[in-house]
Amino acid sequence: MVAKIIREGLEWISIAKAFIKASLIYLGIGVILGVLMVMWPDTRFTLSRVHTHVNLLGFMAMMIYGVGYHILPRFMGRPVYSHRLGNVQVWLANITLIGLSLSWMMEVSRGGFWHSLAILFGIGQAVSIFFFIFNLWKSMIPQAAEKS
Repeated sequence: MVAKIIREGLEWISIAKAFIKASLIYLGIGVILGVLMVMWPDTRFTLSRVHTHVNLLGFMAMMIYGVGYHILPRFMGRPVYSHRLGNVQVWLANITLIGLSLSWMMEVSRGGFWHSLAILFGIGQAVSIFFFIFNLWKSMIPQAAEKS
């Protein structure tokens, strides 16, 4: 029993750490993109959406995910509903943000296909957000043993 609690604790901590590390990397990328837009104003059109989304979905949202996965289980006194879903969310959120950013940069010069790809990556990002909502919402619902 103790080993199970320790293992589950380590699993949600690894999800939290993955999101927080990714968040800090995206913060650095966002700052670099901002500096590039100031140094070379001609890049503003190409980079502004990418800069904004890397900062909001990359830095802010992933920091919220990481802190949420770290704090909520402790606050509720029980593990996250689904560690597997949390791991899927880590990968989906990162892959779709990178894909969305690259698609937007390519869309400026290539158009068509890249716009469609950006839409798909945007949908993937939304799915990732709803995974987070679902996983933490289910984590807050009292389990049968707690209700009685």
